[in-house]
Amino acid sequence: MYPNSDVPGLNKALTEQDLRKSHNIYNSLQDDSRQPELSEAHLRALAELFVRHCAHKNFGVHLVHSHFHIPSNNVLVGTNYEDEVPHCRWAKTTPFRDLDLGRVHGHIFVLRDNKFHPYEYQIGSMPDPPEDTSSFLTELGEYLVEHELTSLVGLQVIQPDPLPMFELILPTGTIMIDASRLSRCLPTRHTGWRFEVRNGEPQVCKPYETHAKHSGGHDIFNEGPPHPKLDTIGDVMGALKQKMILLTA
Repeated sequence: MYPNSDVPGLNKALTEQDLRKSHNIYNSLQDDSRQPELSEAHLRALAELFVRHCAHKNFGVHLVHSHFHIPSNNVLVGTNYEDEVPHCRWAKTTPFRDLDLGRVHGHIFVLRDNKFHPYEYQIGSMPDPPEDTSSFLTELGEYLVEHELTSLVGLQVIQPDPLPMFELILPTGTIMIDASRLSRCLPTRHTGWRFEVRNGEPQVCKPYETHAKHSGGHDIFNEGPPHPKLDTIGDVMGALKQKMILLTA
């Protein structure tokens, strides 16, 4: 049994110590290109586990990975921009001092030291988890340990009815955008899965998050300066339009 009932950023208040652990976890992760494939057999087993606990409405699984080094006293924090066209989620490195811990919740969690801990965060209140979250987390933790998946599979808080999204890598962050609104981008790796009940049976949905690269074979912005100013979501959208990656309405 794993003592997973109290998880920072899920059902337990966050502290600065939690942020420091998240910073260290993120910087210890591999790039997705170095991760092995998650088998269909494991996805089917996870679908059954999530559905049995009614956790599939709130949670999915995420390929555990990172893309860059986060500076000291920073964590990766995402914000949904539902009023933007297209809808998107921008996650950027954010200093601890800029965070109101009462308005942030965990977004992706990984099993460390027999407990789930967030390594990426989200602005906003945590959606109400299912009633048996403790037993769900215990069984999920046991499955990941038994099958040696703790460094490959993370737990992700999902949005209702998400669109298929491409994850684009920025100099100090990532942006998830409706894949249908992007051009000159090629999918390279599925990174997010969710589950559903279809005809009374647990099912693995088509992957809804995918890392994508420029059709020229590199990330959206090559390594090394100069990089465009990306202080606001408007800056990000403008830079993607300038590179003819984001299609105009």
